[in-house]
Amino acid sequence: MINWYNLYSKTLKQVSKHSIENRNSIVGFNVNVDKIIEITPDSVDKGLLDRIDLELKDGKIVLPSRVNSITDLLHYLVYSIMNGEALEIVVSSETIADWIESSFVIKNDQIGGQAGIIANLFKSIEVRNVLLSLPTFDSQLANLLEPSLLTVVEEGKSYSIQEIKEVKFTDQEPISHYIFEFKEGKYELNSLKFNCPRDNRFIVSYDEVNTLVKFNRGFHEFSPSFLSEYSLAILSGFCLANEQLASFEDIFHPIIKMIEEWKKINPDLLIHVELSSSFNTKQRNHIKKHLFPAVNSIGVNEQELLLFSSFDKNYKELNLGQKNTSIAFFQLLYELFSQYPHLRIHLHYLGYFLVISPIIGNEEAKRARKALIMSSYFAAVKARRGVIKSFQDIYDVELDLSSNGFEELKKLHFHLESQFEVKGNLYETGIVETPFFSLVGIPTILVIDPQKLVGLGDTISSIAILFDTKD
Repeated sequence: MINWYNLYSKTLKQVSKHSIENRNSIVGFNVNVDKIIEITPDSVDKGLLDRIDLELKDGKIVLPSRVNSITDLLHYLVYSIMNGEALEIVVSSETIADWIESSFVIKNDQIGGQAGIIANLFKSIEVRNVLLSLPTFDSQLANLLEPSLLTVVEEGKSYSIQEIKEVKFTDQEPISHYIFEFKEGKYELNSLKFNCPRDNRFIVSYDEVNTLVKFNRGFHEFSPSFLSEYSLAILSGFCLANEQLASFEDIFHPIIKMIEEWKKINPDLLIHVELSSSFNTKQRNHIKKHLFPAVNSIGVNEQELLLFSSFDKNYKELNLGQKNTSIAFFQLLYELFSQYPHLRIHLHYLGYFLVISPIIGNEEAKRARKALIMSSYFAAVKARRGVIKSFQDIYDVELDLSSNGFEELKKLHFHLESQFEVKGNLYETGIVETPFFSLVGIPTILVIDPQKLVGLGDTISSIAILFDTKD
């Protein structure tokens, strides 16, 4: 039996920035401006729900299928806070965006979009070459991106790769994402009183660029010139696709075609997709049918896992309720993995991480475990400080592991033994193998009173896949 504290400490001593500084990574597609709004029980406008009646069914908020009005938006915002759930929606109304700007205090602007966050993160920890697909050269992005990031620039009829600091940013397009970071506690909005069970965030995207999942055309046409130099591609932004602007077929077909060509050029390229919440059944089905077979790995939180594993159910009917346990989440993981048994699927949840994958050898499983531990260290820095400035930040992390995470791994292990022929021990070593899959899990570092939640899942998934990728 290993001691998890000793394993964490040993991993930290063995790993240095030299293990990743020669890595080359492609990152795309969603890059935007995040506008941060903080909500606490004391700061929230008590009259926020004036002039509207929330539609309730059996005491639960009924979520509209689309957000076309301020009333629709408030249904999602209150639902998110009431349940402590991370939700993300897309709006196409400038009126709604203006209402948010005038009704809430925007704390600050920062780089947003999973691709933008991950690209900046990789440069901060000194990954050598990070090639970012920019969907727009909007002037708002110029000072928010790491200047040494690379991107493909069109020059007449040809392309070249340039550092961000050399690129001209002249576009002006709607690329605002409003991040409502809310705290747990007792809320009172008009006559509605409820308890928010945990800190989390709610995201409203007013974005006419990333909602079409636009990508740099040079990443397709110029790819034969650079692709062989890269071992990892992390792609995201697919759940922002808005069929009101273009059909899902028209949005996704060029991307799938590009990925298929990438695989032909560089069969060893590992392609990871970081998901976000999608409440459109048709969109989820399209992503699963066309994107999942073309990639190697996906990353999800509990909400995304629930949505994408429940293929034929309407979101409004889905509610884990009291089933937020490792066993319930594994059942969803296994359901999804059974449909796509070639995928590596990473679930990041409060207290523990799980990765289910095709059967891997013991050394590969140990590497995956080490990668999860590193992602836990970096996530702790992100949660505590709000930003990761360098690789060295992880050496200042207070090592306080989640006891609840350990207990959930223990419960899950006994469940696995009752269902499968199992080799290994999930709660003792973090590694299990069955005749159908391998499962790697760790208890994570616990951060009391986290300062930053935005981008935390992206940090966890991207660091894990970075350290789990072979050179």
